[in-house]
Amino acid sequence: MEGQKKNAIDHFVMVCAVILSVVSLYTAFFGTFPTMIQRTFHLTMVFIIALFMHRYPFAQRFPKIDLSVNMALAGLFVAANLYLALNWQALYVSPFLTNTEIFLGVAAILIILELTRRTVGIFLSMIVLIFVGYAYFGAYFPGFLAHRGYGIERIVVQVFAGTEGIYGIPIGVSATLVIVFVVFGAFIEKGGASDVFLNIATALAGGRRGGPAKASIFSSGFMGMLSGSSAANVATTGSVTIPMMKKAGMEGYVAGAIEAVASSGGFKTPPIMGAVAFIMAQMAGMSYWDVALAATLPAFFHYFGLYLMVDLYAGYKGFKGIEKQHIPALIPAFKKGIVFMIPVVMLVVLMAMRYSAMYACAYSLLSLWIISIFTRSLNFSKIIDALYDGAVRMIWITVPCAAAGIILGILTMTGVGMKLNEIIVYLAGQSLFLTLFWIMVISIILGMGLPPVVSYLVLAALEVPVLVQMGVTPIAAHMFIFYFCALSLITPPICTTAFTAAAIAGSPPMKTGLEAVRFGIVLYTLPYLFVYNPALLLHGSLLQIIFVFIIAAIGIFALAIAAQGYFRRRVGWIVRIFFLASSILVFAPDLKVTAAGLVLLIVLLVFEIRASTKPALHSTAEAEKINNGKVT
Repeated sequence: MEGQKKNAIDHFVMVCAVILSVVSLYTAFFGTFPTMIQRTFHLTMVFIIALFMHRYPFAQRFPKIDLSVNMALAGLFVAANLYLALNWQALYVSPFLTNTEIFLGVAAILIILELTRRTVGIFLSMIVLIFVGYAYFGAYFPGFLAHRGYGIERIVVQVFAGTEGIYGIPIGVSATLVIVFVVFGAFIEKGGASDVFLNIATALAGGRRGGPAKASIFSSGFMGMLSGSSAANVATTGSVTIPMMKKAGMEGYVAGAIEAVASSGGFKTPPIMGAVAFIMAQMAGMSYWDVALAATLPAFFHYFGLYLMVDLYAGYKGFKGIEKQHIPALIPAFKKGIVFMIPVVMLVVLMAMRYSAMYACAYSLLSLWIISIFTRSLNFSKIIDALYDGAVRMIWITVPCAAAGIILGILTMTGVGMKLNEIIVYLAGQSLFLTLFWIMVISIILGMGLPPVVSYLVLAALEVPVLVQMGVTPIAAHMFIFYFCALSLITPPICTTAFTAAAIAGSPPMKTGLEAVRFGIVLYTLPYLFVYNPALLLHGSLLQIIFVFIIAAIGIFALAIAAQGYFRRRVGWIVRIFFLASSILVFAPDLKVTAAGLVLLIVLLVFEIRASTKPALHSTAEAEKINNGKVT
């Protein structure tokens, strides 16, 4: 009987997920519903799915209690959202609520907190509670943090009854754009893209030294473009590439670290970028295409820097590539990949032609369906699985966005953001570098244990105005904050992506996280580079972009040598410090300083090349003497 109930619940979740995906695709092709209808429907469906997928710890021992609680929570949440969808205009205009309306609003907030705890973790729920407590007990806070305080009714109006809280921009973007792109990625993955991309990656890089690790970089890059999720990347590509790296002789913690850094690129690689690209476009007041274009070169250097780190590490350790007989042929692998490449190319072309992101994604998905008819890459079962997976993946985007909406609503209501900005300005003075440094520290700390989309939303609302006032371009300010929020995925002590990779590798989580920081060292310098050189975000003339591209590549190369301590031979600490200094000088925005860094780097490289050839010459001469002695 219990098995039948469980089966019925699974079928119910499946039906809800498919309905959510189908309705979302319908609105992509034929136009969205009115704002609050679209957002309440999306949030309700995602929360119903999440409630029955993420149950209490006592679910197995007391299934009836668990089912009753979840049904009650689902019923309350449906009632609250249905009431809001039908009455939101009246609620938004009136500052006064009835007891029933207050009850529904409080219930919705509490259910969001509980589901956030179940899916994302208690840390985010506690942060939301702290903000709610701050709004209510504001009069009792000391000094500049104090405010007059707000009652339950006023808090509910702010975060529930309008579009400045739970149902604000984050949920709006999630309900329209993000889900369409996520479903698109699910369809491509169900068609077998992960295996095809892994074969292409292995064919391209598998034969080189450190081949399995380089294949991991390529395959994670391909999948990152389509999934926008570091967790999905680790689960799909990492389950194959990590064992490959270990089999080639790499330590488990190194293999896990490389895969973690490669997979974290999914959050930074267009077109999806873990939903942040769409939200950033709304917050920065620019088109999605401009955001995706600006993210292109930083995403390239993410993988370029990691590739250099892996190459130098493989040279230092003496790792070879994959044996020829185990490398798939490139042309057959590429032919199999065309079915996935055509829709992706179509997506890019349509967005470049300035069609809306939703239109471009919808018709790219349509092209995938048409192609799959001829290639038979998608059958009915796979279509249902893709619709289901797309909706389920929205849990880890929509739930945090709802929680972030509560925080943003309270920030707006209390004005605490301006007070936090005053602290940063006080600590940094008028120094742009120190301001960036403190924002970096806050971004990484706040990002620990939180999805990057949440920490980005909070900090972008607070800190972008400060950076813009100091002369930073808006897109550079947004990207700077987002990059460091995303770096929390690989930065200890709480680095979820590194910990996931460590679980697959069977390595110590903290050691894997620290190694991920070393392999991802380039990522900690990139945000500073594109703040001081916006041409890296494609903001500037063609000549400026080409110059910054070359300078960035050279500086990253020098930094990789310094981090790995290897260039054709093992490099000592003093020389490594000089390589680090040359990298810093090359990155400097002053042309004279950059030139000095280039000269220093050239001198170091010439010295290392000459030094690396001397032992070989000596050994050859000694061998000749020995041979001559034997002959005589």
